[in-house]
Amino acid sequence: MVNKVIKETSFKKFLLYLTIISGFFGCAFLQYDLGPFSIFPFRIFLIVLWFFFILSILLSKGKLNISQIKAKNYLLFLGIWLFYAILSLGWADYPVDAIRHIVFLFMGCSLIFFAVFYFNQLKDLNRFYFIWIIITISLMGIGLWEVFTGNHLPNSNYFGATRSNYKFFPSSVFANTNNFAAFLSLSMPFVWAWMRYGERKWLNKIIGIPLLAIAFFSLAKTSSRANFLAIALEIFFIFFFLFRLRRRIRIGFSIGLIIILSFIFLPQIPLKIFHRTYGFLKGFTTPYALTSGSTIVRINLIKNSFYFFVTHFGLGVGTGNIEYHIEHFARYPTFGLTNPHNWWVEILADYGMFIFIGYLFFYFGLIYNLWKIWHKIKITNRQEKMICEALLIALIGFSFASISPSSIMASEYHWIFFTFVLAFLNYFRLKSISRV
Repeated sequence: MVNKVIKETSFKKFLLYLTIISGFFGCAFLQYDLGPFSIFPFRIFLIVLWFFFILSILLSKGKLNISQIKAKNYLLFLGIWLFYAILSLGWADYPVDAIRHIVFLFMGCSLIFFAVFYFNQLKDLNRFYFIWIIITISLMGIGLWEVFTGNHLPNSNYFGATRSNYKFFPSSVFANTNNFAAFLSLSMPFVWAWMRYGERKWLNKIIGIPLLAIAFFSLAKTSSRANFLAIALEIFFIFFFLFRLRRRIRIGFSIGLIIILSFIFLPQIPLKIFHRTYGFLKGFTTPYALTSGSTIVRINLIKNSFYFFVTHFGLGVGTGNIEYHIEHFARYPTFGLTNPHNWWVEILADYGMFIFIGYLFFYFGLIYNLWKIWHKIKITNRQEKMICEALLIALIGFSFASISPSSIMASEYHWIFFTFVLAFLNYFRLKSISRV
């Protein structure tokens, strides 16, 4: 009987791994359109997971053991969020978009639930971690292929582009460059932590440093300013919160010495870097013409979102309906753009004050708990330290990375990331209770 349960659990874990792997590739491969929705491997595997989960409950006469779930407060919020999304159908002006978003939210919450339910051992999370690393290498490979050939996958917005300023933009398996850039921002901490805590340190550095260099190169090719800020914030957090004072002084001294020697022997290189950095930073403050994609349009999108938030008494316009409202009732010109291009504003406008505040507690609560766990884990537990540090740094970067794509509600990598965070948090709490 015990062997049967182990085999069933292993099979469901295997299905979950397939779901996660296919989720990274989204609709880039094997996509079939079904009217307002499309079906692809990730969604098929998720349906199969639900089928076997419900079947196991029926076979056990309705009994469900959830004693291994120690992140119930976070799952409760996700359940409330999903319930509120369904409830908002009552006042959503465009039910089609509302239903689509409910499906996206349900799939994301389902993935998180299954990972928390099944991944309760360190080896599960270790596999998850290296799946992420391998997928990152694969997606960067596709990005480099786009940069050097000008070709794109059929699901890319740049597929068939002829203009040089679009033709060589990397989007990898995603529809646009901003999603690829956000994925890179979340993935670089995984490479960093692997270099820092991997068993074969020198080999990890030999492999990891080129990977980070390619990631930075790919990010530069996307021209995603929000994700440059995300990476800058991650580096700031590493330097001031994860490094000890002695190491910060040593690194600061080394950087200062390199800069001084560069100015003495190769002055043209630091001057070129300075001018390029100045030009990049100037792009954040220089006023743009009021055209599609400009900074002013983004500001108007946010202003419209706040306007609809207020006119709907802080309850939100209904799940997935902010685009419909901006398209039909906007007070400020957006020149055809309808999505807020800001995940935080989108949650506020779609779901209102209560879900937005709940999401802030959800997000900052995860950061706070991982921060505490990072301090608790001994340096000898290198695998735990590696996973915790990667997730913590990526969570910090998520604050800016999430405002780059038009929307991340339908982005599977976003839900996979939070799946990993909650699975690790649940594992550590379960492990701590077991010790007691």
